[in-house]
Amino acid sequence: MMAQEQYKEYIQRAEEKILLFLRTFEDIQENMDFGKIPEAQARLRDTIGDFFEVAPSALAALEPPEELSEFGAAFSAALTHLNNSCKGFLEGVPGPNFGAAFVNSRFSLCRGLDVLYNQRAHLPTLQAYWLLPEAESNRDALETRADGVDGPVGMIHHPQTQEHADYSLYVPEYYTPDKNWPLIVCLHGGYGRGDDYIWTWLRPAKSKGYLLLSPKSIGPTWSVLQPSVDSRSIRIMFDEVCETYAVDRARVYLSGLSDGGTYTYLLGLDQAELFAGIAPIAGELSPATDGMLRQKLGLDVLIHVIHGVHDFIFPVETVRSSNELLEHIGYNVKYTELPDWSHAYTYNINEKLVLPWFESLEPKVQS
Repeated sequence: MMAQEQYKEYIQRAEEKILLFLRTFEDIQENMDFGKIPEAQARLRDTIGDFFEVAPSALAALEPPEELSEFGAAFSAALTHLNNSCKGFLEGVPGPNFGAAFVNSRFSLCRGLDVLYNQRAHLPTLQAYWLLPEAESNRDALETRADGVDGPVGMIHHPQTQEHADYSLYVPEYYTPDKNWPLIVCLHGGYGRGDDYIWTWLRPAKSKGYLLLSPKSIGPTWSVLQPSVDSRSIRIMFDEVCETYAVDRARVYLSGLSDGGTYTYLLGLDQAELFAGIAPIAGELSPATDGMLRQKLGLDVLIHVIHGVHDFIFPVETVRSSNELLEHIGYNVKYTELPDWSHAYTYNINEKLVLPWFESLEPKVQS
Protein backbone atom coordinates (compact mmCIF):
# COMPACT_ATOMS: atom_id res chain seq x y z
CA MET A 1 0.00 0.00 0.00
CA MET A 2 2.86 2.36 0.84
CA ALA A 3 4.42 1.86 -2.61
CA GLN A 4 1.12 2.62 -4.32
CA GLU A 5 0.69 5.82 -2.33
CA GLN A 6 4.22 6.87 -3.22
CA TYR A 7 3.44 6.28 -6.89
CA LYS A 8 0.29 8.42 -6.74
CA GLU A 9 2.08 11.17 -4.85
CA TYR A 10 4.84 11.23 -7.43
CA ILE A 11 2.33 11.47 -10.28
CA GLN A 12 0.68 14.41 -8.55
CA ARG A 13 4.00 16.23 -8.11
CA ALA A 14 4.88 15.43 -11.74
CA GLU A 15 1.56 16.88 -12.87
CA GLU A 16 2.34 20.17 -11.15
CA LYS A 17 5.72 20.37 -12.85
CA ILE A 18 4.26 19.46 -16.26
CA LEU A 19 1.49 22.04 -15.87
CA LEU A 20 4.07 24.74 -15.15
CA PHE A 21 6.09 23.61 -18.17
CA LEU A 22 3.07 23.64 -20.48
CA ARG A 23 1.96 27.10 -19.43
CA THR A 24 5.47 28.54 -19.66
CA PHE A 25 6.20 26.95 -23.03
CA GLU A 26 2.84 28.07 -24.36
CA ASP A 27 3.59 31.66 -23.38
CA ILE A 28 7.01 31.43 -25.02
CA GLN A 29 5.47 30.08 -28.24
CA GLU A 30 2.79 32.76 -28.33
CA ASN A 31 5.28 35.58 -27.79
CA MET A 32 8.18 34.15 -29.75
CA ASP A 33 10.88 36.66 -30.63
CA PHE A 34 13.45 34.97 -32.86
CA GLY A 35 15.92 37.67 -31.94
CA LYS A 36 15.76 36.62 -28.29
CA ILE A 37 15.96 32.84 -28.47
CA PRO A 38 18.65 32.51 -25.77
CA GLU A 39 16.44 34.40 -23.32
CA ALA A 40 13.48 32.10 -24.10
CA GLN A 41 15.69 29.04 -23.70
CA ALA A 42 16.97 30.29 -20.35
CA ARG A 43 13.43 30.90 -19.15
CA LEU A 44 12.33 27.40 -20.07
CA ARG A 45 15.46 25.87 -18.55
CA ASP A 46 14.86 27.73 -15.30
CA THR A 47 11.24 26.57 -15.25
CA ILE A 48 11.77 22.86 -15.84
CA GLY A 49 15.30 22.24 -14.56
CA ASP A 50 16.26 18.60 -14.94
CA PHE A 51 12.74 17.26 -14.37
CA PHE A 52 12.35 15.51 -17.73
CA GLU A 53 15.82 14.02 -17.49
CA VAL A 54 15.32 12.44 -14.06
CA ALA A 55 11.57 11.70 -14.20
CA PRO A 56 11.79 8.43 -16.20
CA SER A 57 14.17 6.76 -13.74
CA ALA A 58 12.25 8.12 -10.76
CA LEU A 59 9.03 6.74 -12.21
CA ALA A 60 10.61 3.37 -13.02
CA ALA A 61 11.64 2.98 -9.39
CA LEU A 62 8.01 3.16 -8.27
CA GLU A 63 5.43 0.40 -8.57
CA PRO A 64 2.10 1.53 -10.04
CA PRO A 65 -1.10 -0.03 -8.73
CA GLU A 66 -2.27 -2.82 -11.00
CA GLU A 67 -5.26 -0.80 -12.16
CA LEU A 68 -2.88 1.99 -13.29
CA SER A 69 -0.43 -0.14 -15.24
CA GLU A 70 -1.79 0.99 -18.61
CA PHE A 71 -1.79 4.59 -17.44
CA GLY A 72 1.78 4.23 -16.23
CA ALA A 73 2.98 3.13 -19.65
CA ALA A 74 1.14 6.01 -21.33
CA PHE A 75 2.44 8.55 -18.83
CA SER A 76 6.01 7.37 -19.43
CA ALA A 77 5.48 7.78 -23.18
CA ALA A 78 4.15 11.30 -22.63
CA LEU A 79 7.23 12.18 -20.58
CA THR A 80 9.44 10.99 -23.44
CA HIS A 81 7.59 13.20 -25.93
CA LEU A 82 7.74 16.24 -23.64
CA ASN A 83 11.42 15.65 -22.96
CA ASN A 84 12.09 15.48 -26.70
CA SER A 85 10.18 18.73 -27.14
CA CYS A 86 11.95 20.53 -24.33
CA LYS A 87 15.38 19.22 -25.33
CA GLY A 88 14.84 20.11 -28.98
CA PHE A 89 13.94 23.67 -28.09
CA LEU A 90 16.76 24.12 -25.57
CA GLU A 91 19.40 22.66 -27.87
CA GLY A 92 18.30 24.56 -30.96
CA VAL A 93 21.02 26.94 -32.13
CA PRO A 94 19.75 30.51 -32.60
CA GLY A 95 19.99 31.53 -36.21
CA PRO A 96 18.46 30.67 -39.59
CA ASN A 97 18.10 26.96 -38.80
CA PHE A 98 16.31 27.43 -35.50
CA GLY A 99 12.92 27.30 -37.22
CA ALA A 100 13.33 23.60 -38.03
CA ALA A 101 14.31 22.82 -34.43
CA PHE A 102 11.29 24.76 -33.21
CA VAL A 103 8.88 22.93 -35.53
CA ASN A 104 10.20 19.52 -34.45
CA SER A 105 9.98 20.57 -30.81
CA ARG A 106 6.40 21.66 -31.35
CA PHE A 107 5.40 18.37 -32.96
CA SER A 108 6.90 16.39 -30.04
CA LEU A 109 5.02 18.63 -27.64
CA CYS A 110 1.73 17.90 -29.39
CA ARG A 111 2.36 14.15 -29.34
CA GLY A 112 2.85 14.43 -25.60
CA LEU A 113 -0.30 16.52 -25.23
CA ASP A 114 -2.29 13.93 -27.13
CA VAL A 115 -1.18 11.15 -24.76
CA LEU A 116 -1.78 13.23 -21.65
CA TYR A 117 -5.21 14.35 -22.83
CA ASN A 118 -6.29 10.75 -23.37
CA GLN A 119 -5.16 9.96 -19.80
CA ARG A 120 -6.67 13.07 -18.19
CA ALA A 121 -9.07 11.05 -16.01
CA HIS A 122 -6.00 10.10 -13.96
CA LEU A 123 -4.51 13.60 -14.09
CA PRO A 124 -6.84 15.97 -12.21
CA THR A 125 -4.24 18.72 -11.85
CA LEU A 126 -3.54 18.80 -15.57
CA GLN A 127 -7.24 18.93 -16.45
CA ALA A 128 -7.16 22.64 -15.65
CA TYR A 129 -4.85 23.18 -18.63
CA TRP A 130 -7.57 22.20 -21.08
CA LEU A 131 -10.29 24.46 -19.68
CA LEU A 132 -10.85 28.19 -19.51
CA PRO A 133 -10.66 29.37 -15.88
CA GLU A 134 -14.37 30.17 -15.76
CA ALA A 135 -15.24 26.61 -16.84
CA GLU A 136 -13.23 24.75 -14.19
CA SER A 137 -16.11 24.66 -11.72
CA ASN A 138 -18.14 22.83 -14.39
CA ARG A 139 -15.41 20.26 -15.11
CA ASP A 140 -17.43 17.13 -14.28
CA ALA A 141 -20.28 18.08 -16.61
CA LEU A 142 -17.83 18.85 -19.41
CA GLU A 143 -16.38 15.35 -19.08
CA THR A 144 -19.69 13.48 -18.87
CA ARG A 145 -20.57 11.61 -22.04
CA ALA A 146 -24.21 11.88 -23.03
CA ASP A 147 -26.32 8.77 -23.51
CA GLY A 148 -27.10 7.56 -27.01
CA VAL A 149 -24.02 8.97 -28.75
CA ASP A 150 -22.70 6.46 -31.27
CA GLY A 151 -19.80 8.38 -32.80
CA PRO A 152 -16.47 9.08 -31.12
CA VAL A 153 -16.01 12.21 -29.03
CA GLY A 154 -12.94 14.01 -27.74
CA MET A 155 -9.78 14.41 -29.84
CA ILE A 156 -9.95 12.36 -33.03
CA HIS A 157 -7.33 12.09 -35.77
CA HIS A 158 -8.40 11.03 -39.26
CA PRO A 159 -5.79 9.68 -41.68
CA GLN A 160 -5.26 10.87 -45.21
CA THR A 161 -7.34 9.25 -47.96
CA GLN A 162 -7.44 9.57 -51.73
CA GLU A 163 -10.13 12.20 -51.23
CA HIS A 164 -8.63 14.42 -48.54
CA ALA A 165 -5.55 15.12 -46.43
CA ASP A 166 -5.42 13.99 -42.82
CA TYR A 167 -7.28 16.10 -40.28
CA SER A 168 -7.89 16.39 -36.58
CA LEU A 169 -11.32 16.82 -35.09
CA TYR A 170 -12.41 17.77 -31.60
CA VAL A 171 -15.93 16.90 -30.47
CA PRO A 172 -16.83 17.99 -26.93
CA GLU A 173 -17.03 14.99 -24.61
CA TYR A 174 -20.56 16.03 -23.62
CA TYR A 175 -21.74 16.21 -27.24
CA THR A 176 -25.29 15.09 -27.89
CA PRO A 177 -27.03 14.85 -31.29
CA ASP A 178 -30.17 16.34 -29.75
CA LYS A 179 -29.01 19.84 -30.70
CA ASN A 180 -26.87 21.46 -33.39
CA TRP A 181 -23.33 22.48 -32.48
CA PRO A 182 -21.23 25.36 -33.84
CA LEU A 183 -18.01 24.42 -35.62
CA ILE A 184 -14.70 26.24 -36.11
CA VAL A 185 -12.44 25.33 -39.02
CA CYS A 186 -8.89 26.24 -37.91
CA LEU A 187 -6.01 26.30 -40.38
CA HIS A 188 -2.39 25.75 -39.34
CA GLY A 189 0.55 27.87 -40.43
CA GLY A 190 3.18 27.00 -43.02
CA TYR A 191 4.79 23.59 -42.47
CA GLY A 192 2.36 22.98 -39.61
CA ARG A 193 -0.26 20.26 -39.16
CA GLY A 194 -3.83 19.91 -38.06
CA ASP A 195 -2.89 17.85 -35.01
CA ASP A 196 -0.59 20.71 -34.00
CA TYR A 197 -2.74 23.82 -34.45
CA ILE A 198 -5.92 22.31 -33.00
CA TRP A 199 -4.42 22.55 -29.48
CA THR A 200 -4.52 26.35 -29.67
CA TRP A 201 -8.30 26.09 -29.85
CA LEU A 202 -9.04 23.26 -27.42
CA ARG A 203 -9.65 25.27 -24.25
CA PRO A 204 -12.39 27.52 -25.64
CA ALA A 205 -13.97 24.73 -27.69
CA LYS A 206 -14.20 22.37 -24.72
CA SER A 207 -15.31 25.09 -22.32
CA LYS A 208 -17.96 26.64 -24.56
CA GLY A 209 -19.18 23.78 -26.72
CA TYR A 210 -17.66 24.01 -30.19
CA LEU A 211 -16.57 21.35 -32.63
CA LEU A 212 -13.13 21.92 -34.15
CA LEU A 213 -12.02 20.82 -37.60
CA SER A 214 -8.28 21.27 -38.09
CA PRO A 215 -7.18 20.10 -41.56
CA LYS A 216 -3.68 19.37 -42.78
CA SER A 217 -2.71 21.04 -46.05
CA ILE A 218 -2.09 18.61 -48.88
CA GLY A 219 1.39 20.03 -49.45
CA PRO A 220 3.88 21.41 -46.93
CA THR A 221 1.72 24.52 -46.74
CA TRP A 222 -1.60 25.75 -48.13
CA SER A 223 -2.13 26.02 -51.88
CA VAL A 224 -2.34 29.81 -51.86
CA LEU A 225 -1.60 30.06 -55.59
CA GLN A 226 -3.97 27.22 -56.58
CA PRO A 227 -6.72 27.44 -53.96
CA SER A 228 -8.79 24.57 -55.36
CA VAL A 229 -6.14 22.00 -54.37
CA ASP A 230 -6.88 22.36 -50.65
CA SER A 231 -10.41 23.73 -50.83
CA ARG A 232 -11.73 20.46 -52.29
CA SER A 233 -9.97 18.47 -49.57
CA ILE A 234 -11.35 20.69 -46.80
CA ARG A 235 -14.86 20.58 -48.23
CA ILE A 236 -14.82 16.77 -48.22
CA MET A 237 -13.63 16.74 -44.60
CA PHE A 238 -16.34 19.22 -43.66
CA ASP A 239 -19.04 17.13 -45.32
CA GLU A 240 -17.78 14.02 -43.50
CA VAL A 241 -18.05 15.80 -40.17
CA CYS A 242 -21.55 17.04 -40.96
CA GLU A 243 -22.65 13.53 -41.91
CA THR A 244 -21.52 12.18 -38.52
CA TYR A 245 -22.32 15.04 -36.14
CA ALA A 246 -25.10 17.58 -35.69
CA VAL A 247 -23.38 20.71 -36.99
CA ASP A 248 -25.15 24.06 -36.86
CA ARG A 249 -24.70 25.18 -40.47
CA ALA A 250 -25.60 28.74 -39.43
CA ARG A 251 -22.66 28.89 -37.02
CA VAL A 252 -19.64 27.63 -38.93
CA TYR A 253 -16.55 29.81 -38.61
CA LEU A 254 -13.10 29.90 -40.20
CA SER A 255 -9.77 31.09 -38.84
CA GLY A 256 -6.12 30.44 -39.60
CA LEU A 257 -2.59 31.48 -38.70
CA SER A 258 0.13 32.76 -41.05
CA ASP A 259 -0.21 30.79 -44.32
CA GLY A 260 -3.42 29.49 -42.76
CA GLY A 261 -4.51 33.12 -42.38
CA THR A 262 -3.70 33.75 -46.04
CA TYR A 263 -5.72 30.69 -46.99
CA THR A 264 -8.57 31.83 -44.73
CA TYR A 265 -9.12 34.74 -47.13
CA LEU A 266 -9.12 32.41 -50.13
CA LEU A 267 -11.40 29.73 -48.70
CA GLY A 268 -13.62 32.22 -46.92
CA LEU A 269 -14.29 34.32 -50.03
CA ASP A 270 -14.60 31.37 -52.40
CA GLN A 271 -16.95 29.40 -50.14
CA ALA A 272 -18.52 32.26 -48.23
CA GLU A 273 -21.84 30.43 -48.10
CA LEU A 274 -20.34 28.10 -45.47
CA PHE A 275 -19.11 30.66 -42.97
CA ALA A 276 -20.79 33.09 -40.60
CA GLY A 277 -17.43 34.81 -40.13
CA ILE A 278 -13.76 34.43 -40.99
CA ALA A 279 -10.71 35.57 -38.99
CA PRO A 280 -7.33 35.56 -40.76
CA ILE A 281 -4.46 35.97 -38.28
CA ALA A 282 -0.95 37.05 -39.30
CA GLY A 283 -1.69 36.35 -42.96
CA GLU A 284 -1.89 38.42 -46.12
CA LEU A 285 -4.00 38.61 -49.25
CA SER A 286 -2.64 36.22 -51.86
CA PRO A 287 -2.44 37.30 -55.52
CA ALA A 288 -4.95 34.49 -56.10
CA THR A 289 -7.62 36.69 -54.48
CA ASP A 290 -7.40 39.28 -57.27
CA GLY A 291 -10.02 37.62 -59.43
CA MET A 292 -12.25 36.98 -56.43
CA LEU A 293 -12.11 40.62 -55.38
CA ARG A 294 -12.83 41.84 -58.90
CA GLN A 295 -15.93 39.64 -58.89
CA LYS A 296 -16.72 40.70 -55.31
CA LEU A 297 -16.99 37.08 -54.27
CA GLY A 298 -18.14 36.62 -50.69
CA LEU A 299 -18.95 40.30 -50.33
CA ASP A 300 -21.33 39.55 -47.46
CA VAL A 301 -18.84 37.50 -45.43
CA LEU A 302 -17.80 39.16 -42.16
CA ILE A 303 -14.02 39.42 -41.76
CA HIS A 304 -11.92 40.06 -38.65
CA VAL A 305 -8.27 40.62 -39.55
CA ILE A 306 -5.77 40.29 -36.68
CA HIS A 307 -2.13 41.24 -37.17
CA GLY A 308 0.93 42.09 -35.11
CA VAL A 309 2.82 45.34 -35.56
CA HIS A 310 6.13 43.46 -35.33
CA ASP A 311 5.26 40.71 -37.82
CA PHE A 312 8.53 39.79 -39.54
CA ILE A 313 6.96 37.61 -42.27
CA PHE A 314 4.00 39.66 -43.48
CA PRO A 315 4.73 43.36 -42.79
CA VAL A 316 1.93 45.20 -41.05
CA GLU A 317 2.02 47.98 -43.65
CA THR A 318 0.97 45.50 -46.33
CA VAL A 319 -1.93 44.28 -44.22
CA ARG A 320 -3.09 47.82 -43.51
CA SER A 321 -3.15 48.52 -47.25
CA SER A 322 -5.06 45.32 -48.05
CA ASN A 323 -7.64 46.17 -45.38
CA GLU A 324 -8.17 49.56 -47.00
CA LEU A 325 -8.60 47.81 -50.36
CA LEU A 326 -11.17 45.38 -48.96
CA GLU A 327 -13.13 48.20 -47.35
CA HIS A 328 -12.98 50.26 -50.55
CA ILE A 329 -14.43 47.36 -52.54
CA GLY A 330 -17.24 47.01 -49.99
CA TYR A 331 -16.21 44.13 -47.73
CA ASN A 332 -17.15 44.24 -44.05
CA VAL A 333 -13.75 44.24 -42.30
CA LYS A 334 -12.90 44.59 -38.62
CA TYR A 335 -9.20 45.13 -38.01
CA THR A 336 -7.36 44.45 -34.75
CA GLU A 337 -3.70 45.45 -34.68
CA LEU A 338 -1.62 44.04 -31.83
CA PRO A 339 1.10 46.54 -30.85
CA ASP A 340 3.27 44.06 -28.95
CA TRP A 341 2.82 40.91 -31.07
CA SER A 342 4.95 39.50 -33.85
CA HIS A 343 4.19 36.20 -35.62
CA ALA A 344 3.62 33.19 -33.39
CA TYR A 345 1.01 30.84 -31.92
CA THR A 346 -2.44 32.10 -31.02
CA TYR A 347 -3.81 30.62 -27.79
CA ASN A 348 -4.84 33.89 -26.11
CA ILE A 349 -5.69 35.49 -29.43
CA ASN A 350 -8.15 32.69 -30.18
CA GLU A 351 -9.63 32.81 -26.68
CA LYS A 352 -9.82 36.57 -26.13
CA LEU A 353 -10.24 38.03 -29.61
CA VAL A 354 -11.42 35.52 -32.20
CA LEU A 355 -13.99 33.48 -30.30
CA PRO A 356 -15.69 36.49 -28.65
CA TRP A 357 -16.01 38.01 -32.12
CA PHE A 358 -17.46 34.79 -33.53
CA GLU A 359 -19.94 34.69 -30.66
CA SER A 360 -20.99 38.29 -31.31
CA LEU A 361 -22.10 37.48 -34.87
CA GLU A 362 -25.63 36.64 -35.88
CA PRO A 363 -26.12 33.10 -37.23
CA LYS A 364 -25.76 33.00 -41.00
CA VAL A 365 -29.05 33.01 -42.85
CA GLN A 366 -29.30 29.75 -44.77
CA SER A 367 -30.43 30.02 -48.38
